Amino acid sequence: MKLIALLLLGFVIALLATIAAIGLRHDCSLKNRAIIIIVPLLDSILSYFALEWLGLGQMTVFVGSAMFGVLSLLGVQALLSPRRLLVFKLAWQQIRRRQRQAALLMAGLMIGSAIISSSLIVGDSLDETVRKEVEAAWGSTDIVISGYDSSIGQVVEIPSSIVDELRSQDVDAVDSIQAGRITTASVETSEGTAEPNVPWFALEHQEDALIGSSSNGLTWFELEEASRFSNRSIVVINRALANELEVDEGDEIELGWFVRSDEGIERTKQFFLIHDVVSMANQGQLAGTTAPAIFTDLQTAQTLQQAGQNVTTIRLSIKGVEETRNGFSPLIEQLELALNQTIDAEDSGLQFLTDDGTDSFTIASSQGLGRIQASLVRSIKQNQSDLMEDSSLLEVLQVPLISLEANGSELLTLADGDVNHVVSEEDAIWHWGPGGFGYERNDNESWVWRVPSGSIITDVSIDDAYGLASYDEGLILGNSSDEDSTIRLLKDKDMVAVELHESTWFGLEEGVNRTLWIGDIVSDSETPYALNLNAPSTVLDWDLEYHLGELYLKVEGLLSIDYYKQVWSGEESNFVEISEAEWPISSSNTPSVCASGEGSLVSDQEAWCIESPGIIVRAVADGSIQSIRLPILSDAGGFGTLPQMFFAIDGDVPSLNVTQTELMIGDRLQMISGVANGSLNASGLFQFAFGSDDSQQLNINGSFTENDQLSQLSELESVVLGLINIKDGETLAAAEEDERSMLVFGSVSLQERVAIENHLNELVGFDEMSLSIRTVKLDAMEQAEASSGVLSAMFLVFGSFTIAAGVLLVVTIVMMLVDVRQKEYATVRALGFTRSDLRYMTMIEGSIAAFFGCGIGSLLGMGLAWFIGIGFSSVFANAGTDVFTFHVDSSSLASGWFWGFHLSILTLFFSALWSSRLIIVHALKSVPQRIPKHVPWGIYIFLIVMAGAVLGSIGLFFIGGEGVEHSMWILFGCSSILFTMPILFWVIPVLRARRKIDGTLPVFREAPRKTIGWSGVALLVWTGLPASLDPVRNDLLPNELSFILIGLVQVLAGVFVLAALAPTMIRGLLRLPKLSSGPVLPVALSYPLQKPLRTAVVMGMFSITVFSVIVLSGYTLQFDNYSSSFVEESEGEFELMLSSSRSRPLQLEGPVEEWGLNNSNIEQIDAIGRVYRAQAFLENDEETRSPYILRGVDQGFVDHGGISLYIWDEGLGDSSEEAWVSMYQRTDIVFVDASFGLESSLDGTSVGIFPAKVGENITIIDSKQPSHRRVVTVGGILEQSSYLFSAGVWMPSEPVIEQYDGDLTRVYVSVSPDSEASPSFDSEGVSYYEAAGKSKDEREAAAELSQHLSLDLEKEGIQVSLIAEEVALIQSLVLSILALFEGYLSIGLVIGIAGIGVVTYRSVSERRKHIGMLRAIGYTQGMVLRIHVIEVTWVALLGILNGIVVGLLFHIGLHSAVWEKEGASLVLPWTTAVVMFVGGWILVFLATLGPVRAASKVPPSEALRSSS
Repeated sequence: MKLIALLLLGFVIALLATIAAIGLRHDCSLKNRAIIIIVPLLDSILSYFALEWLGLGQMTVFVGSAMFGVLSLLGVQALLSPRRLLVFKLAWQQIRRRQRQAALLMAGLMIGSAIISSSLIVGDSLDETVRKEVEAAWGSTDIVISGYDSSIGQVVEIPSSIVDELRSQDVDAVDSIQAGRITTASVETSEGTAEPNVPWFALEHQEDALIGSSSNGLTWFELEEASRFSNRSIVVINRALANELEVDEGDEIELGWFVRSDEGIERTKQFFLIHDVVSMANQGQLAGTTAPAIFTDLQTAQTLQQAGQNVTTIRLSIKGVEETRNGFSPLIEQLELALNQTIDAEDSGLQFLTDDGTDSFTIASSQGLGRIQASLVRSIKQNQSDLMEDSSLLEVLQVPLISLEANGSELLTLADGDVNHVVSEEDAIWHWGPGGFGYERNDNESWVWRVPSGSIITDVSIDDAYGLASYDEGLILGNSSDEDSTIRLLKDKDMVAVELHESTWFGLEEGVNRTLWIGDIVSDSETPYALNLNAPSTVLDWDLEYHLGELYLKVEGLLSIDYYKQVWSGEESNFVEISEAEWPISSSNTPSVCASGEGSLVSDQEAWCIESPGIIVRAVADGSIQSIRLPILSDAGGFGTLPQMFFAIDGDVPSLNVTQTELMIGDRLQMISGVANGSLNASGLFQFAFGSDDSQQLNINGSFTENDQLSQLSELESVVLGLINIKDGETLAAAEEDERSMLVFGSVSLQERVAIENHLNELVGFDEMSLSIRTVKLDAMEQAEASSGVLSAMFLVFGSFTIAAGVLLVVTIVMMLVDVRQKEYATVRALGFTRSDLRYMTMIEGSIAAFFGCGIGSLLGMGLAWFIGIGFSSVFANAGTDVFTFHVDSSSLASGWFWGFHLSILTLFFSALWSSRLIIVHALKSVPQRIPKHVPWGIYIFLIVMAGAVLGSIGLFFIGGEGVEHSMWILFGCSSILFTMPILFWVIPVLRARRKIDGTLPVFREAPRKTIGWSGVALLVWTGLPASLDPVRNDLLPNELSFILIGLVQVLAGVFVLAALAPTMIRGLLRLPKLSSGPVLPVALSYPLQKPLRTAVVMGMFSITVFSVIVLSGYTLQFDNYSSSFVEESEGEFELMLSSSRSRPLQLEGPVEEWGLNNSNIEQIDAIGRVYRAQAFLENDEETRSPYILRGVDQGFVDHGGISLYIWDEGLGDSSEEAWVSMYQRTDIVFVDASFGLESSLDGTSVGIFPAKVGENITIIDSKQPSHRRVVTVGGILEQSSYLFSAGVWMPSEPVIEQYDGDLTRVYVSVSPDSEASPSFDSEGVSYYEAAGKSKDEREAAAELSQHLSLDLEKEGIQVSLIAEEVALIQSLVLSILALFEGYLSIGLVIGIAGIGVVTYRSVSERRKHIGMLRAIGYTQGMVLRIHVIEVTWVALLGILNGIVVGLLFHIGLHSAVWEKEGASLVLPWTTAVVMFVGGWILVFLATLGPVRAASKVPPSEALRSSS
């Protein structure tokens, strides 16, 4: 790349030098001409290496060395050519003599370089801001090894042995390794203030790893030692957290965190003493430069988080590696190899189980779903003969069941296999045991509730449709008339007995203060009463009975049983001790056919008997077995509690191989085999979870109970119901082909076991552990540069309009200077200067002005960027962070200088080319330039260029791809117009006219004006043509380049039209009676007509800046109008949102009363809506697949109206609210966010992962098991704001929880419409968002409730936010950034005003003699003043008006292309247009008033004596 740059640089400089040397062939020797070629070439190359040594970017180095090469070329000519030396001296004298003109030129040149450098420096500052955060968060860490197991939704636990072995690998480029644990915790102070999510760091100690600064911090080793010798748990916090919570060293705080175990996720809390408060330096700012963080030693974190010796992250510091993708790639490969050599099979979750008694050897997996990966199984089978000689291999796939039917009856309905009681009520049969209770209704629908692990049911009471169970954490109420109803009462109360009578219930709480609770199900009330009786200190059993209006209590102690009763009248009364004989005796209806003597008569024909293996359904008449009922889950010994399952068997044991669709049953199904018509229908748990309701019919064919081959699986006997074919098993278990739960090897020698383990050790690696190697610092920097690059690019794009205005200003200044110095140029030409000499003199003057002017302008750009940085600091502060860092990179500063120089030199070169062609005699006599009676050669060159543009654009149209098709088609049309119009209105008419003798002068005079005018009209028509009228454009998608190109062309076309129509408009004005009578107007408008090119340039200067301001203002106004409904769309009828991440799911499943709210008024809450979050892959019909978010909603969310839908299937309901209800009731309908229905405003592609319309199908694929697929239909699309605030596929919560392991991460809270804030609430700062349709009182009540909920819940790690404020914050940030851009573009308007002031000043200076003549013939001072005011107004207002009109038309086109598709109505920026028009004219008037007034006061005699 460097070589190519040097060759290109050498070619360009050598070409320019050769052209210059050829021009000096008559003035220099061959040797000097060779030096003129060689010296600039060498200087540019030396400059390249010097600038590269200074550390500038490659492009900046190239452009800078080219600048120095051009300067060298201009200078060396003066040294080696006497003629050029004379010209150089004359140019230097002119600069010193005409300092004002030089300063004016420099001022114009400074503007362009200032805009360039300021845009780049803004990007530098944004880069540095993020770079500073990245450095703070990662410090010396370059690479992180960590993982996330999506199958269980948690970070991967990495054994410390892997860290030790990785260190021993001694990878060359790894400087240091620091392992540790990183999680989050809530922090609460004794004052009640809390932070819900604070990063918690616990890392190994390292010599150079310091938490905080050397003066205010400590090492990890010091923290470890302090923790070891402290008698309390200690923690270190950083200054940000200390300031946030107003705590200091020695204070006590409470941490809360989540621990995931086999039982699920549990929240743990513990008090800590703050050992130290460290400064925000080094690893004290691991969470960010301003973010709070807590620190403990690694051993403490491992103990508290129940992590053993595991870590979750390995941080690597790298040395001697280039920090690029290519630089890191070889190192990543080395680390992958090292990890693969380090990680063995056991690290990846494989378990090796040996049974010495049978010489069997079993491989299982503890990761994910407990399955061995298919690739490992296939490898074992392919290498079986090499790994073992005579051993057998048995492949086992566990097939958990969700349903097993025989003769239409569901067999898996029990909560507990150890059934204690069966009670038959009118419409349902209730059953219970120590592990749970449930019922089966007459319509075969069933319901069960299982007690949490470690607890048992202490009592159950049934009355009609209600069932109530007590256990050590409260009461559970079931309702057989509503299988979806499970109500938890008296949460966290140790309940030991319960009695139910109709809707009234009685519950006994054990504890220090024994309490009798009495409640009512219908009224949802509960009242505690102290239990005043002399009960034994140790009670073995409690029992409550309600009989004939009296409540009886039995207390069984170690030595006695006491009986009590009280009359229940609805009020509190005392228990009275009674005798055992008074205890009510319950009638028993145990059928005689029940061999165990326990059961219940269900009907005249059927009895349910409590017999092994659960419940046996017998015929009353003869006791024959009709059916059985089995528990849904059973205890499988060392394997824990598991669902009932089949085993799918394959391998080397023929006696266990089952034919497809057949079933070999175990002991527990023997009873049913005779009455099941020889078949059962089974549904797999995973199959059901992944959206399939299909069942598999299996024909019973024998039993496996006597087979000794399964003796090593004896512990699973309680859950294994039968054996099936492996293909059937893969279907029911939704498993991939060759995916297995266990591999069982028979008759395996020790050497073969070792060989198998070694083989697996070679196969597994970091992929099997779900680990990833991330170049975190490089990733973060690339993301930062991408995001900041977008902003800086936007500044540069919008700044390009301002740069264009600056270029036009430079052109204007140069044109004025050329006009002023025409006689001077003619004089030196008459004295012998060639056109080349004149161009050289102009280039010397211009290069000196450009060199210094652009350099100073680049420095001024730094100041401009600093002011923009202040704006960004304000924006960031509004977002809650103030971390903007102003930074100037030398490359950006130099770029403004170098690029500005080249831009200026090109402008000056073409101006010099034009000015050098003056006619000497005409210039000396100040004769107006003669109209040429031929076509200028420049027109032919222009036509050649346009022909090339036509061919180039049409070529790129066909080969450039979708990204440039639209832009190239627009460019093709513009190029064709600019090629055709000069031929039609200039070349052909002039060539025809030259053949005529008379009457041809008007043709030559009008040809330029007609060409420009018709070109402008044609360009406006082409760029504004509706796509429907252009069949090619109708099929193309516009992008950013298209809009910029169209905008610039339309502004240029407007200027063309105005310039061409100006004479006609002036003549029309002068024909008006009121205007034609006075002498002022004709004189005022004569000068713009005399200088049409200069007038057009000044108009263009105004047009382009006003156009850009109007367009951006319109975009801002459109976004403001479009986003005004975001609040209403995002919150619906809810006002607050409680949220967390998937790693810290909300523990808010119960009713609000159970949330433990001490500060919040729950009476104000009228609805709760829960949203569960999961991750899955989405796929459309074109098989486009991408990961996305699933959001599952509960009944409460739906019943309260959900959030707004933009469009929905009318079959789901007439309103958005009805559509949500219909969606919730179905399993095949989902709603998607607006990104699926939106097209990008840039290229027309879908904003989402792929487009989707209402009625189309999408497939949801489980990320853990890709074979599990659910096909759903898009029933509706959410409102437009949803892709920003509510992204996801919305569906009922059940499949999200059950199938995709979703966690509760959002709870929407609605405030009652009639709620009011308390009188003490400070409502200052509350935003009311009247457009959202909610009252002021409701907003204030929601704000107060938000504060109170924060006090109650943030200590639990729950974030509480007002939805409206969260949405409005993002909206305000966008508007603030757009406002910054508007301010930036206003600089262009300032340039335009400055330009008109300069033009006026110079025109006054040029026309002093003209003013004197006007005064001499009778014009008063006032008339002269009006002449100049009208002249300036004419030029400025035409330019402003053109910018406004073209800007408004462009905005309308932009709305049609972008906003209209998103449902936004058209809003035009009329206010900005009026301000631009009126304010622009006022500023122009003020800018020109000074020189105009001064000109009007010049005495005629003095003005007539003026020579210029």
